[in-house]
Parts: sequence; C-alpha cells; structure tokens
Amino acid sequence: MWAGKLGNFFIVLSFVAALFSSISYYFLARNPIDISWKNLARKGFYLHALGVCGIVGTLFFMLYNRYFEYQYVSQHSNSTMAMQYIFACFWEGQEGSFILWTFWHVIIGLILMRTAKSFEPQVMFMLSFVQVFLTSMLLGVIVFKVRIGMNPFLLLREHPDYMNIPILKNPNYAEKIGAMAKGLNPLLQNYWMTIHPPTLFLGFALTVVPFAYAFAGIWKKDYTTWQKPALPWTFIGVGILGIGVLMGGAWAYEALSFGGFWAWDPVENASMVPWVTLVAAGHVMIINKNRKGSLFISFFLAIVSFILILYSTFLTRSGILGDSSVHAFTDLGMQKQLLLFLLIFVYASVVILLKEKTLRLVYICVSIITLLCVFTFNILPSYILLSWGTISAVFIVIGYLKFFPKDKGEDGISSREFWMFVGSLMLLMSAVIISLFTSTPIFNKLLGQKGAPIDIYTYNKWSLPFAVIVMLLSGFAQFLKYSKTDMTKFYKNLSVSLVVSLAIGLTAAFALYSSKAYDLAPEKQRSFYLSYAVLLVACVFCVFANADYWLRVLKGKVKAAGASIAHIGFALIMLGALISTSKKVTLSVNSSLKNVEALGKEYSNKKSLLLTKGDTLRMGPYFASYKGKKKEGIHVLYQVEYYTKSDAGKYTKEFDLFPRIQINERMGNAAEPDTKHYLDKDIYTHVTYATLDTEEENDINGYLEPTNNIIHIGDTIFCSNAMAILDSLTTNVSKQEYEKNDTSIVVTAVLKTFDINKTEYKAYPKYQLRKNSIEPVADSIADLGLKFVFWKINPEDGSVEIQHSERKTNRKDFIVMEAYLFPFINILWLGCFIMAFGTLIAIVYRVRTLREK
Repeated sequence: MWAGKLGNFFIVLSFVAALFSSISYYFLARNPIDISWKNLARKGFYLHALGVCGIVGTLFFMLYNRYFEYQYVSQHSNSTMAMQYIFACFWEGQEGSFILWTFWHVIIGLILMRTAKSFEPQVMFMLSFVQVFLTSMLLGVIVFKVRIGMNPFLLLREHPDYMNIPILKNPNYAEKIGAMAKGLNPLLQNYWMTIHPPTLFLGFALTVVPFAYAFAGIWKKDYTTWQKPALPWTFIGVGILGIGVLMGGAWAYEALSFGGFWAWDPVENASMVPWVTLVAAGHVMIINKNRKGSLFISFFLAIVSFILILYSTFLTRSGILGDSSVHAFTDLGMQKQLLLFLLIFVYASVVILLKEKTLRLVYICVSIITLLCVFTFNILPSYILLSWGTISAVFIVIGYLKFFPKDKGEDGISSREFWMFVGSLMLLMSAVIISLFTSTPIFNKLLGQKGAPIDIYTYNKWSLPFAVIVMLLSGFAQFLKYSKTDMTKFYKNLSVSLVVSLAIGLTAAFALYSSKAYDLAPEKQRSFYLSYAVLLVACVFCVFANADYWLRVLKGKVKAAGASIAHIGFALIMLGALISTSKKVTLSVNSSLKNVEALGKEYSNKKSLLLTKGDTLRMGPYFASYKGKKKEGIHVLYQVEYYTKSDAGKYTKEFDLFPRIQINERMGNAAEPDTKHYLDKDIYTHVTYATLDTEEENDINGYLEPTNNIIHIGDTIFCSNAMAILDSLTTNVSKQEYEKNDTSIVVTAVLKTFDINKTEYKAYPKYQLRKNSIEPVADSIADLGLKFVFWKINPEDGSVEIQHSERKTNRKDFIVMEAYLFPFINILWLGCFIMAFGTLIAIVYRVRTLREK
C-alpha cells in the first residue's frame, strides 16, 4: 500500500512543480531582469524532476517485486515472465509510456537550463508547459465527472474496470491475485522492446527543443538567432528518432509475422512523419545559417514536427486506430484529454504569430467557443473541429503575410540553398500525403463514413516520386555552392559520379526488372517496375555522388563528411528496401495435395505450404521437410529443414530454421518467425497453423479432440491422412410430414472420403431431430481412424456443422508455414548503421562549430 501512496505523492509533486515552473518562467520571460523568477522557476523544475524520477523508481520497484495488487503491475506483468522484460512491462501501457516521455523531457530540460542562456525563459516555459500536460495524463482524478489521466498506482480494487470482481472483496486478495495477472503482450517479449521504445520516445522528446526555440524566437521577435542553438538539437532529434523508427522496423522483421519490416501501418507512419519534417527543418536551418533566409519555413517545420508528435500520440492512444493498427493502444477514456493536448499547442503556435491585438483577440474568442462546443456542450464536434482547423490555417497565413519578416531576395537556381529548400519542400509534401492517408480513420469518424484503409500499393505509388526527387537532390546538391555556383565546374565535378551511377544503376535495373521479371510479376507490381527502376538509378546516383563528394571535394575528411555519409546511408536504406520488397520471392507456394485455403480465409495456396511431418516438398529453389517440434519454456519450436537437390538427384542439407509459437493462455498465442541470414539474401519463415501438443499419446483406441467444420455441399474437410467431401444431404421426411405426424427428422450427410492413394470411403453421420432434442448419430471409417458427428444445421446460410475426430495413433503432425526470400536486404541494414554513423558525425561537427563561434 505504501508504494502506491508514494507514487501518488510523486505524481502530484511533478504536476504541481511543472505548473509552478512554467508560470515562473512565463513571468521571467516578461521581465528577464527579475532574477527572483529565475530562481523560483529553476527550483520548480528541480522539484518536478525529483517527482518524475520518483514516479519512475516507484513503478520499477513495484514491477520488480511483482506487486500484483496494483492494476498496472497485474495488467502488464505476471509471475512467469522473465525478469529481462521488466523494462518492456514499464512502457507497454499508456501510463508507462507517458512516464518515459516525461522522464526524457526532464533530462532535456536539465541540460537546457544550463545551455539555453538568453533563451532559457521562453524555452523552459514551453518545455515546462508541455510537462504540465504530460504529467496530467497520470493524475487519474475525476473533475466534474471528467476523468483526467490514468493513474499507474491504482489498486485493482480501486480501478473502475476491476473493483466489482468478487475476489477483490476478500481482505487477503493480494495473496491470490498473482494468478489473475495478465502479463506482457507476447509480441513484446523480445529484446527489441527493451531498447526500441526508450530510443523512440527520446526521439519524440527531442522534437520539443526546436519547437521551443522556434516559439522563443517568435516571442522575442528574434527570427534568426534561435536557429543557431536549435540546429544541433534538431539533428540529434533526427538521429535518435530515425534510429528509433529503424529499430521498430527491425523488431517487426524479427518478431512479427507479417513478412517484412514495413507495412505502412498507421502507427509506423505516425512515428516516421515527424522524422521526415524534422529532417526538412534541419536542412532549412542550415540554409538560414548561411544566408539568413527561409525564416518562416524554419519556424513552421520546427513547430509542425512537434505538433505531429502530439498528433501521433492522439492517433495511437485515443483508441481511434484500434481497428486499423496492430500497434495502437486501446481507448482508456482519455480521447478528449489527448485531443485537448493537441489543440492547445496548435492554438499557441497560431497565437504567437499574431502580433496585432485585434486579430489575436478574434482568434482567442473563436478558439474558446470551439473548446466549449466540443468539450463542454458536445455540439457538432466533428464540424466544429474541421471549421476551427480551417480558421487556424487562415490565421497562420495572415500572421505570415502581415507580421513575419520576408526574405530579402530570391535564391538563384544555381545555389545550394535553392535546391536544399526544394528538397525540404518535397519532404514536407510527402509528410502531408502520408499523414492524410494515415488519418483516414479520423476522417471517417469526423464525417460518419466507413472508408477502407489505404493499402500498401497506394502508399508506394504516392511515395515513389518524392523518394526519387529526394535521392537526386541528396546526390547533386552538395556539389553546389551557397549563393552562386560555377556551373561549368559543377558539371565537371558531377560528371564522374553521374556516369558511373547511370551505368551501374541502369544495368542493375535491367537485371532486376527485365522483361522476363516483368512477365512473371503480379499485375499490380508490373505497373511499379518502371518507377522502381528510376528509383534504383536515383539511389545508386545518391550513393556514388556523395561518396565522390566526400573523397574528392572533402579529401576524405571524416569529421566534415557527416552529411555525405548520412546521405549514403539513407540511399542504401532506400535501395535495400526497394530491392528486397520489389523482388521478394514467395517460396511457400502450396505444393501439397491438400487445399490450404479450406483452413480459413486468411490462408492462400499462393503463399502457404502445408508440411506433414516427415514429408519433403519443393519450396522455390529448396526442398523443405518438417522434422517435428519441441517445447522450450513458453515457446513451441517447429524444426524445418531446408535441402537443395543436385542434378544427380542427391539431397544436400543447407540449414535448419525454427519458427516458433509463443504460448500465452491469457492474451493469445503469438507466432514468431525465424530467419536464415546470408550476405546477399534472407530466408524468412513463420508458422501460420500448427498444433501445440508435444507429448506422445499412448491410447491407441482413443481419439483426439474433435475439430468443427462449417461447410456447404461440395466443401472439403481436411484430415491428416484423408479429405472428406460433403457430397449430399438426404432426409427421411419433409418438414410438413414431420409437423403433421410428429415423427423425427433424420438428415444424413453423405461424405465421400479419399485417402492419399485416392481410395474412396464413405461415411454417413446423421442429424436426428425430435420435437425437443437433437440426437446426432456418429459414423466412423475404421480403416482411416476417422469419426464424424453431424450436429448442426444453419438454415440462414444453408451450411452444416460436422465435427471430425482422428484416432491418436494415425494422425500425422503437420504445420502450415509461409516462407519468403528477401534479396539483398542487408543493404538496408548496412544503410541503417551508415546513416546513424553519419548523423552522429554531423551532430558532433555542428556542436563543435557552435562552441567555436
């Protein structure tokens, strides 16, 4: 009990201290010479830091010691979970992730208090104000019947979802509650989940720094100076957030069974889009550093990157993506609070632009009316929010035109800054398009529609042109000079890399997307092949051009080549993603005699292979054999051997893979893939259907648990050693005769059953209906060890339900699996390391340059 009370104390302390600090910093910003406000503001933030660290420490202590009487602990951990996943338990839930985000802001704030100098009042006011909202997400109090936040330190018996459970009425429930603990989501029981979320949330947290500096610059009417200290922070954010996004892709590739590293999932997009705009912001700041231009777009991109973080928070935590994303959190009743969090900072960003009191007053009044209509009176919230968003956009344009200083001159088309600006604009436009597609569930809800989510092909089609342009710009822009370039020298410098990249790129594109590959490709993929070839050439050009610039222009100096190295890494990421996905080969085309699609709609003979234990079937260039399964801890591992066959007919074993199923009785079992890595390809395998029992059965006359089959006439029931087709249904009397004579109705299912040698057997299970009871009569095929029970008729759709059971001794174990070949995917992973390395070098270079100046 004391732990929860201590945690609650720290939550209140952190919230009150953040509010006190933000108010103190506000008055300091209005009166910078009054040092007393500075002392108060800093002391308030130190207390806030103490409170947040106390929350973190208390929650970790509770998870480590398994205090299951607390709702958060029992919801996200259990007594059987490995201790290595305690960190993943901490940030699995909404409350824990908010704490993690808040903690990173504390670390950033403590650094900014020592480094922001003249910008400290405005920057720290904004950061403290953000902390007020984040810590409010942990309060868990009800004010005027409105819940504010979710408290991670609630006891189970205090939580509204659990307080009426009978066992919690027992005074000693804490001793028995461990059996009720839900535990960590099986998909998150992976080492990536101990490093991916903290990295990603650090990236999220870092976006607040350029946002706060941009806000401070407008507040102080210092439209250029703010970008100098914000620039290193921006590229730190670019590096960390980019690594976090890539870690998410690596986790998806290793632990999730959708067969890839990127699926344009709404939550994936919500983390990538702010990174895209932050990259654009950093490049525009570089332009401004060299020629004092692009002022408004610098401000806009810095602001919008943070706003997009808040928007992604709303998308992923409001429950609105519950049906369209596997990553989204469920709605905990904080949808309006999350929306308010977003709207307040959009509002603040617009107000700071409006320097005229009348315009500001009008916008403030419109915003207050909007908030009242949406949050208090619930008057047409969808239309009110859409209208307010439109009005806000209009006021942003007015603020820019009337009050924001304009660039004094146009950039020449031969200048580096012109093409950097074009590149940043392309990034912004791609971010807008991806955001619009990702927001389909929002638009559906606002407009009361049920539109289908955007598919992968649509994302690819719209993203490809922007990717080509960005790759080309990343290749040649560095050869340009600021202000003006000698074009003769430019063409000469660029010619070598251009010729080499065109030769290599076109050759590779022809090899990958030649007429033969085009003919074999699916119809949808064919339309992309020309675009793929263009993008491939652009990526190769970007790699060679940046390498050429680094080696010839920069003379191989690593410390000044951070941008070039990062561009090479990014181009390799794009190149690896392009080749591995566009040339992805489905190995597991069904070559067995059984129709896999009969198992359900999610199975397809074009991508799923049924492997019976001991059988060997062709699978692409390999032959696959299922050898059996074994249980290790919470996993059941399925051993699949891969062979190649020589011209002489000799089989050679190449490797084993062990795709697995993680057993989780409370949250559902989860399939986890296994991958064989080669230098030039990956063989990726996961199980989509399998049995979990691993103990040998000794009862030779007993039957396994029956399997229910919902079928129509002509449909097939698949057994391990045979297939049964529902040939017909016969009945003894008509319905009228039954009602008239009070006799029983007997409906007989005629099942034609064939074994592997196509020998035919017949079974006649009966569905017998009397006035008040159903009496099914089973039928068996002794030679096959099969028993059929006809137990239900569904008159609505004309289907029937027949259970089949198999004798324990004659059933062969089998699995259904999917396997893919990803060619040259290591180019992508190599690009990740190179981009991270280049970004690190660029950050160090920017920080050193800033200190020297």
